[in-house]
Amino acid sequence: MEYFINQNELENYLILPQNFDWGLVDQELGFRKIFEVVPEEIYLELKISQPEIFRLLTKAAVHFSFVLNIPKIKVHISSTGIEQFSQEKLKTAPWWDVRDLGLALLKAGDYYFSNAIDLISENEQLKSQLPFFETINSYITTPSEFNQIYSINNSVEVFSLLQPYIKQAINLKVSELIDKECFDQILENKDLTEAFKSAIAFYALYYASLLPRFVFIQNAVVVQYEELPWQKSQVLDAQSKLIAGQNFLYLAENSLKMVTNFIKNNKVQFPCYTKGVSAYKIRAKQSGLYL
Repeated sequence: MEYFINQNELENYLILPQNFDWGLVDQELGFRKIFEVVPEEIYLELKISQPEIFRLLTKAAVHFSFVLNIPKIKVHISSTGIEQFSQEKLKTAPWWDVRDLGLALLKAGDYYFSNAIDLISENEQLKSQLPFFETINSYITTPSEFNQIYSINNSVEVFSLLQPYIKQAINLKVSELIDKECFDQILENKDLTEAFKSAIAFYALYYASLLPRFVFIQNAVVVQYEELPWQKSQVLDAQSKLIAGQNFLYLAENSLKMVTNFIKNNKVQFPCYTKGVSAYKIRAKQSGLYL
């Protein structure tokens, strides 16, 4: 087992009782989630070059490590079997308390990880070293930006898994009504940008709602860990999920309609726009006139 944080350093990243046996925690489980985005060699270099990013990544990894080891922490494994830990004056916490602890730690880990991604995205040199950013779309570029439109609990993992659906949203829906040549021009207008990005996000969520990979809770979309003890958390049933999907579709279509209506009413500002116009009409572009 590989240890990245020793017991003496632990209090800098997660407060636990002094008698807690940190050796029960397989740190590799938590740090592996970080290294999927920030390779280990780059993470170690950040300790000197970017200490704040290093601190946030480490806090996230420590929280993930604890969460992913909760099932093992709850039991004692010996040659005679598997037993729950117990003490005379304490009793085993009910599953809902364990669930709440796990969800709280997971939420904190996602928050720290997302903050680190925000800082990395502002550093072009560091960003260029991470293959993760090569997989991210050009319009909603960080988990926190997506989270401003609809909550994904700032989850880097959910954001990464949503990328194929964001690509679908752009290629199958948005580009169907708006020429891609107009995208950059749209992004110059603050109000249009907000509606444009909302359309992309809600179309992506609509596609995601059709598949079982994502779990929709009351106010967010998450990825649920099957091996962890909070499977009794309330999630949307099949009918509620269908309704949620239709709501996403409605929001997406209305957001996109706002953009297309503005463009149609201001065609002089958008010579790039040709949807619904004869294919033989002259199109004005920066490099000249085209049929």
